[in-house]
This record gives sequence, C-alpha cells and structure tokens, in this order.
Amino acid sequence: MIIDLLREVGRAEAVLIEDVEANIANSETPGYEAKELNFADFLRRAAREVFTKRNDADATNIPEQPRVTFQLGNATRLDGNNVDIGREMTALAEAGKDFQAGSQFLQSRLRTLRTAIREGR
Repeated sequence: MIIDLLREVGRAEAVLIEDVEANIANSETPGYEAKELNFADFLRRAAREVFTKRNDADATNIPEQPRVTFQLGNATRLDGNNVDIGREMTALAEAGKDFQAGSQFLQSRLRTLRTAIREGR
C-alpha cells in the first residue's frame, strides 16, 4: 500500500519536473502560459485511490493522470508570456527535495520489511 502511494508520488514528481522544464524552455516564447501540477490535490486523490483500492477488478484500473493547470498570480509580460524563472527554479528545487525524502522513506520501509523477513526465519 505504501509502495503504491510512493509510486504515484514519484509519477507526479516526474510530471511536475516536466512542467517546470517546459516552462523554462518556453520562458521567451510569446504568449506562452506557465503550467503547474497541483501536487497537494494529486497527493490527496492518489492516497484515496491507493488506500481504497480493492483486490478485484478495480485493481486493474489505470490511475488517474495528474492534473496540470495554468499558473495563477504570475505577472504577464507585454508579449503575453507569464513564466517566472525564479518560481520555476524554486519548484525544481522543491521537487528534488521531495523526491529525495520519498526515496529515503521507501528505503526505510524496505529495510523494515527485510528485517521482519530475516527475523521470521
């Protein structure tokens, strides 16, 4: 169950990083509107799906894709572009930090399972 949730978090982190990359790559494209993943919303939905998933036909359903929306609150330049490089770099740093924390949690969980299996011999 926890591993399923961590897999979904990793998938969302990948989408978040792709959005940041696209925003940075298009920071000089006239009319480009910055996009972002609502990570908290995705995490709530992923947790609900993982913890309510049954071991029957529902288990074969494809998980819902993370929702990407346009960023709000950025100043729009005269050319219509609203990418804020500082905001994007902050999002990228936070994504890296979150990925690291998730990886450490998964490693800890796997160590616990390994210990439990070894003690059961």
